[in-house]
Amino acid sequence: MLKRRRTTHKFKRNVIYSTATRRRIMLRNTHKKVIWRRRLFAMQLMEAQVPATPVV
Repeated sequence: MLKRRRTTHKFKRNVIYSTATRRRIMLRNTHKKVIWRRRLFAMQLMEAQVPATPVV
């Protein structure tokens, strides 16, 4: 399972002192990171399941 990064404190602090637009951008950035991390994790799982085929 993926380790959850504990950025809630930093995120909340940034949200309090920011505009609505900036908040939306920050949410989008964190969402991109999560999706990217999940995709990498899925690729690692796929590589672990599929045995390497020998080249003949």
